[in-house]
Amino acid sequence: MVQRDYGYNQPLGLPGGIYDLSPKKIVTRTTDPNVSVKPGMGLVRGASEGETVKLPVTGTAADKFEGILVHGSKQLEQTMNGAVATAGSDTVGLMQRGRIWGLIASTATIAYGKGVALILSGENVGRFTDASDGSESQKVALPDVIFTGRADKDNEIAVIEMK
Repeated sequence: MVQRDYGYNQPLGLPGGIYDLSPKKIVTRTTDPNVSVKPGMGLVRGASEGETVKLPVTGTAADKFEGILVHGSKQLEQTMNGAVATAGSDTVGLMQRGRIWGLIASTATIAYGKGVALILSGENVGRFTDASDGSESQKVALPDVIFTGRADKDNEIAVIEMK
């Protein structure tokens, strides 16, 4: 008998990973002090509009959405408690147009062309879901942002296209 499956399949992508070579727009921003964010999260305008970003809060409007944190734009290290995130006041890259692997809620329904909503509160704050997700009551639909249909539900990521 020969072992044919080692169970170490490579994931489809990684949170905040650029999906393809389609045209994209990536800008540089600084996270507000004491704001801890992960690649693949959606961020909104911070204390200084056009300069800083933060996680959304309940009531954040869609026009405050700045983009998705790009993996590799900030070197992150794992802390002693296992967290991999920024510490605050970090310079990061945000994709504002293009295709990127975004963090999604486990309850999100991914389908080609389906509208994307940004979660505003709770344990999934900064992640994405679909507008019809009844499990996430605090969310805002993002205009011109869609799912492409590609997803890795095991790793809670999906390809998001921002037009």
